[in-house]
Amino acid sequence: MIAKRNFPVIDGHVDTVYKMPKDKRIFSEQSEIGHYDLSRMKTGNVQAALFAIYPTSSLNYILKSLDIWFKLVMNRENGLMQIKNLNDFQKALSLEKKGAILHFEGAGGIDNNLRFLRIAYQLGLRTLGLSWANINKFATGAMFKDPQKETGLTNKGRELVAEAQSLGITIDVSHLNEPSFWDVYEVAQQPIFASHSNARSIVDHPRNLTDDQIKAIYEKKGTIGINFSMGFLNAEKPGEDNYEMGFDAIKTQIDHIAKIADINTVAIGSDFDGANTPNCLKDCSKYPDLWNYLFEEGYSVQDIEKISHKNLMRVFKDTWKHNSI
Repeated sequence: MIAKRNFPVIDGHVDTVYKMPKDKRIFSEQSEIGHYDLSRMKTGNVQAALFAIYPTSSLNYILKSLDIWFKLVMNRENGLMQIKNLNDFQKALSLEKKGAILHFEGAGGIDNNLRFLRIAYQLGLRTLGLSWANINKFATGAMFKDPQKETGLTNKGRELVAEAQSLGITIDVSHLNEPSFWDVYEVAQQPIFASHSNARSIVDHPRNLTDDQIKAIYEKKGTIGINFSMGFLNAEKPGEDNYEMGFDAIKTQIDHIAKIADINTVAIGSDFDGANTPNCLKDCSKYPDLWNYLFEEGYSVQDIEKISHKNLMRVFKDTWKHNSI
């Protein structure tokens, strides 16, 4: 049974591009620093991940991070392959490569005319968050601490959502404040997803989603990537770290979202290399332990397949252009 529980993973959010240079580690070499490298991806059976570009508040920041991103992915020793279309997932598997999906964690550096959005799509941008914990010309983010801002999408932000979806870029609502979220819900014509967020009624943190937001993502046929950050999992002390938390904290989030919406709404968005995670999920090599726990707690093979990769893949099928480059 152990082999059946080592499910393929599509991870909805990792900050390795930002963190790796700071740690001065090499992706092709196994490390105990950080959360992601080629060896640990293999152990955890991570088939692909959204490797985020951050920060994105200016074009200069984006370009610097893109340079790091492409150096990482194009280096053959790293065993990565950029995913630009649905066929690339199978191609990467056949080549024994790990998939890297280009993601912007915020849109502040994109110009008002959206020229760079279209250029970024040609570079392979396939998922886009509109803001981080800040305010830009498109949207307002959820602040990590109250008070929250009351502004939502600007007119330019509405244009950005429409243009991105027309290109075949999936809209990520994880960092949006509530007014911006509901504006996206109104504008979006395709499924949306929260790449790395949890349920606020379980852990009362402004970065987590209300039950109404969870239901709205379900109505849009989207997904919510469970975030492993201890601050978003700690029900007793939201925002604080507790390294001794167990897999039950993850299961509680999955249980709740599946109850409020359904199992098709649950995915994984670890926030590895961007957050402090409990010891039980100290890096991406621990995914099989999580699946083993969920299986023993009553989740079926079909359920875990949906959580680990199928739900996110379904959203990509519904939002990416089938003839994308």
